[in-house]
Amino acid sequence: MEASTIGIIGLILLFFLLFIRVPVIFAFLGVGFGGLVYLLGFKSAMSSMAIGAWSNAISYSFMAIPLFVLMGQFAAQSGIGSELYDAASKWLGRLPGGLAIATIWGCAGFAFCTGSSTAGVLTFGPIAYGPMQEYKYDKKLAIGTILCGATMGTLIPPAIGLIIYGGLTQESVGRLFMAGIIPGILEAVLYTIAILVVTISGILPGPRGPSFTWKERLISLRGTWGMVFLFILVIGGIYMGLFTPTEASAIGATGAFIFILIKRRLNRGVFWESILQCLRTTSMIFGLVIGAMVFTTFIALTGLANVLEQGVIGSGLSPIAMVSLTLVGYLILGCFIDTLPMLVLTVPFLYPAFTALGLDGIWFGVLVVVMIELAIITPPVGLHLFVAKGLFPDISMSDIYKGSLPFVIADIVRVVILVAFPIITLWIPNIMFSIR
Repeated sequence: MEASTIGIIGLILLFFLLFIRVPVIFAFLGVGFGGLVYLLGFKSAMSSMAIGAWSNAISYSFMAIPLFVLMGQFAAQSGIGSELYDAASKWLGRLPGGLAIATIWGCAGFAFCTGSSTAGVLTFGPIAYGPMQEYKYDKKLAIGTILCGATMGTLIPPAIGLIIYGGLTQESVGRLFMAGIIPGILEAVLYTIAILVVTISGILPGPRGPSFTWKERLISLRGTWGMVFLFILVIGGIYMGLFTPTEASAIGATGAFIFILIKRRLNRGVFWESILQCLRTTSMIFGLVIGAMVFTTFIALTGLANVLEQGVIGSGLSPIAMVSLTLVGYLILGCFIDTLPMLVLTVPFLYPAFTALGLDGIWFGVLVVVMIELAIITPPVGLHLFVAKGLFPDISMSDIYKGSLPFVIADIVRVVILVAFPIITLWIPNIMFSIR
């Protein structure tokens, strides 16, 4: 049997295992290791898997993951989310749908501190849902705002998805972080426009919130200093070239620890809960990366990756057409496969093919992570949909789907803009390197 045929069988088997809900890590490892045994023999397969697992575990880029996760845990436990929401609601609450808009910008600020989308849902769900219900917001708008606003943690640095993409492709994580800033802000702007459209038109009721004096608004800005502090410390330090993203992760975790100490919210329970959550998240991510590495090594040996690359190059389609078709494929795939598995499964094959077409790897990486964001909120397996259902069991999945729809449309508009104008993504990274 030809090696490429073995690769196709492996892919079909992988998707079958994912379809019947075999845990993703075991699906990757089982198919990948079985394929390596078939191609190389048991001893060589064991050696290849061990070397690959160790090299990924000690990767300099991936070393940033546990420390950024820990930074996010300390920031979330510090109460910074409620302070950001309080400031945003005082400044934006009087707009039509103002409390929903405040939630979006609170989530954006929170994303700069945590790099986690799930933490955003868990933090802003209890904070923002009650006030919106008190002011008679449509529950679909309220829940859609929370679960979609939190997705910004997937793209806004220090986003874990960008670190994983950088580790898989050897692209600069620092440049990826810088590239995620404007698309992340654009996301908040388009979400704001979506809220204004559905509330002003009456599609989803979202009355104006309470009014505040200018003094109260200015005082509320004191609650944002933690976000500004961490942003300048981590992102500013990377931008100025003071330290690498991996060094920034250690500095950021230390800064978040100091911040939670100043806020007097650190106790033994909070400390150990942060450590345990960090270990759980890191173990899951590293397990996925190692499992995907074993599987992609198997696929590479079959030559299937080269066939894909040659197929893309010889297709005759323009690079933008190929990107557009790939993004549509991501949209479809995201309806059935969870986000991180989709990232680690597809990037090792697509990246070489698309860079061979002359496309910028940083730009393509941001587009991939944007599609990962979109997958989080699209049915039937969008992660945030189920997190929201867990937080608010009285709300039907149908209402959750409907609440996310305006934001899905806004995200599709954003993808079109980013594809049409790559400079939006690449402007800050280019400036960062030109000033050094």
